[in-house]
Parts: sequence; C-alpha cells; structure tokens
Amino acid sequence: MTPRQLKYFIEIARTGSMTTAASTLHIAQPALSHHLAAMEEELGVCLLKRHARGVQLTVEGQRLLDRAAAILRQMDRLRDDVRDASTSPRGTVNLCIVGSVAPLLAIPLFRLMEERAPEVKLQLSTGMSREAQALVEARRVDLALLPTAYELARLQAIPVFEESFCLFGQRKLLKGRAATVAFRDIGDRPLVAPDRDHDLRRVIERTALAQNCTLNVRYELNNSELLRAMVRDGLAFAIMPRNAFPLADQQEVVAREIVEPVLERTQSIVSLVDHPLTPAGEAVRQALLDLVKELVADGTLQARLLA
Repeated sequence: MTPRQLKYFIEIARTGSMTTAASTLHIAQPALSHHLAAMEEELGVCLLKRHARGVQLTVEGQRLLDRAAAILRQMDRLRDDVRDASTSPRGTVNLCIVGSVAPLLAIPLFRLMEERAPEVKLQLSTGMSREAQALVEARRVDLALLPTAYELARLQAIPVFEESFCLFGQRKLLKGRAATVAFRDIGDRPLVAPDRDHDLRRVIERTALAQNCTLNVRYELNNSELLRAMVRDGLAFAIMPRNAFPLADQQEVVAREIVEPVLERTQSIVSLVDHPLTPAGEAVRQALLDLVKELVADGTLQARLLA
C-alpha cells in the first residue's frame, strides 16, 4: 500500500463519492477504482459499501481512515526530522486547545509563533475536553492543552496551570456584590452544562453527590461558545472554569467563585509518547508554555502556574 493510495482513500471517504473524488484528484475514475480494489485485496477486507448515492465506509474502512491521516502526517514529519538541525524549525503542527481558554490563547500564540518560528505552520482546532482527548488518541493532533490528562494512556503530560470554577450568570440575574458562592447555594437556578460524558459535567455531578445537593441542569450543550451564549442571553447559569468568559463579556456576565468546596482542575500540555514531536512541535509546545506564563503574570489568564 502506497502513500498515494492512502491519499486517494482519504479523498474518497471525505467526499463519499468515487466520481467526485476522481475529479478532485484529477484521476480517471477507473484508475481510482483500480487503486481501491488493490488496497482491499492487499488488506483482505472490504473498505467501502457502494449505494445509489455514492459510497459508505465499512467498519474496516473507518478503521483505516482513522489511521491513514496519522500515517501520512508521520511521513510528512519525517522530512522535517531529517533536516539539518541547524535550520529553523519548519513544518506543520496540529494543536488542539479546549474551548474554555482558546479565546485567550489562540491569537497571541499565532503572533508568538510568527515571531519565533515563521516557517512553522500552526493548525489550531478547539473543542471541549472530550473532543480534544479524542483527537489526541486518534493522532489527529500533535499536541493538546486539555484537562483530565491522567485519563489518557501512553501520554506525556506537562501540567501547566490550575484553574478554579465559577458560577456565571447574566449581571441582572446574579445580583449582589459577593465574590463567592457556596456550592450548596447554587440551588435551583436553571443551569446549562455539557452532557455527562464531559469532564466539566462529571466535576459538577461528583460535587453535587458529595454535597448532597440537587442541581437543576435544564439544558445540555456540548459547545463552549453556545454555553456562553446561553448565559449572556440570561436563559441559564453555568458552572465553568474561571477563564471561560473573556474580558469583553464582563459588562453583561458576572462570576462568583464557587467555594465550600472549591472546585479546581489542571490543564496540561499533552502529546503521545509513541508520537514524538518534531522540532516544530517542540517549538509550539515551548511557545505555549511561555505564553501561559506571560498571560498569568499580567492577569489575562486567571490561574495558578504549575510549570
């Protein structure tokens, strides 16, 4: 099986159509079908199911797709690994940052990489903790900044900072001047939260159980920006990390730090042990570490440094 065949297969899976993939790849459809048949014969499995509207991946096809992109990225990285060590870092680095802190870090990180390593192409994605964890496990990103790093096997993790949780609400709904709120006093306020598979929701549920509290989780949303939008609109309150709302939202949204008990979580920079970083990846990791230290020092990122 050749890298070209893997690229062909990825394009077929992406488009769901042999005809469209052949057009995109500038190859005759019979030739593309021949390459696919050769892959299926070599692997001894059927990779696609044909139907009237195009093609659909089989279970084996999905398994190959999950690995094909990582294989091709590793081959691209190989060129970077064997370059003269005296040259500046170059190549593509895929990084995922959880959505709660991405608005604070993304643009400054791009700017810092332009200054330090302009030949590094940083591809940045965001998501909630579950999505970020899945991207690391599937080798679709080289690095991630995420919580609950201890849940991942074969992981190299650098704990970077610890952040506390707050109750966020629209200013006119979360009245008073108190800076804190006891967990038990959240009461029956309508809450918006991710589903129970997400780290943030599990923290909330475990604390409620330990405190013998009943919380009113009225809405479930697995999207950081939509969670923030629900709070800004006044439809619900949210228990989120302190840095979840950028400074621009502070006119309409206020925060009360949760106490009794204090809720905290650790954010770590992670990569897979068996997926070593290129010099470009090392440059991104160091830039992210330095940026976090700078933002904590000037108060932009409200957290306790660990690295």
